[in-house]
Amino acid sequence: MRSERVGSMSSGLQEKIGTLLERFIDTGVVGCSAAVGTAHGVTAVSRGLSSRVPAKPLATADLLKVASCTKTFVATVLLQLAGEDRIALDRPVSAWFPWLPMADRISLRHLVNHRSGLPEFESHLPVAPGRHWRPKDIVDLAFRVNRPCAPDEATVYSNTGFVLAGMLIEELTGLTLGGAIRSRILDPLGLESTWSSATEDFPHHRLARGFYWRPAVAPGNENLPVDQGGEMWRTETVLEYSDELQDTTDLCPFSSVYAAGDIVSVPSDLVLFLQGLFGGKILDKGMLQEMIRNRTPCGFVGTRLSEAGLGIFGMTYGDRLLLGHQGGLPGYVTVMGHDPGAGISYAISANTGSGNRLSHYATGIHAVLDNIVVAVSDTL
Repeated sequence: MRSERVGSMSSGLQEKIGTLLERFIDTGVVGCSAAVGTAHGVTAVSRGLSSRVPAKPLATADLLKVASCTKTFVATVLLQLAGEDRIALDRPVSAWFPWLPMADRISLRHLVNHRSGLPEFESHLPVAPGRHWRPKDIVDLAFRVNRPCAPDEATVYSNTGFVLAGMLIEELTGLTLGGAIRSRILDPLGLESTWSSATEDFPHHRLARGFYWRPAVAPGNENLPVDQGGEMWRTETVLEYSDELQDTTDLCPFSSVYAAGDIVSVPSDLVLFLQGLFGGKILDKGMLQEMIRNRTPCGFVGTRLSEAGLGIFGMTYGDRLLLGHQGGLPGYVTVMGHDPGAGISYAISANTGSGNRLSHYATGIHAVLDNIVVAVSDTL
């Protein structure tokens, strides 16, 4: 099924969203799926392919890797635990991670607001199919390849903080990260097409294939920084340079991203998650305010992320401030966001991406969401 409508959204608006996705597919993207959620229900639309060989249409039920959108789920669980007085957000992490440098200066809040000063690992993580990563292996890698900074000096994107947050959630709940997210978010909200894939099984046959653009670079430019067109991920041992899209579905082990980006889902589940989160179904008002208030200015190449909260960002689409997240893994790009003024949630995910954060394959999805937000705002 390539479109699904529940509630009052008009068939004309559904068709308009479908047309916007078709135009995106015409630019070379393999497949794209989107959903819009209101108080009246969810509309989901998909276009393009989930597989090229054999050719198979992308369905609204096909799973996609939503990457860093995982972080909002993880932060929500951490805030739930704070709301239950199991933890205090401003307590130093030394109580749980005494081996961590500057542990007495890094708070639990810092783990999920990108102000911990922890070193980053993403651009140094070797893409190694079949390798199993323990969460502490990832943290150790971060400290081998980069130096930490003092907490609260700046807002610097931190996958490492979320890996530690996942480890803490497991210790506090006695569950795997996937088990905690399932019992505290997925089951209460009835999200039946979402899995935390590093720690729980999911139906692999439903996962859309991911396709990656790794163009050749001029000699001497192999180590360009990301903001100048350098590669985000270490794919050189598994992918050749090519102007053709390459299938990267099975290259990146879910254990290598863990709490920083291991969720597989569908856009309709993502908007239901946001509707539930902002509707007070899984997080009380006080903890929701902790998540979204006092956001700090930020900017990351290839994104619209402009204000950092706790596992959530402010970002502008179609001249509307949305609160949500963006994610990317080799072959996948996702954006999800909630318009608090209108009470509308959006999610869009493509199974095509690139480590070149300046490329259309990494950034083209933003203009599509701009147009969807405008279309919905003009109609509803």
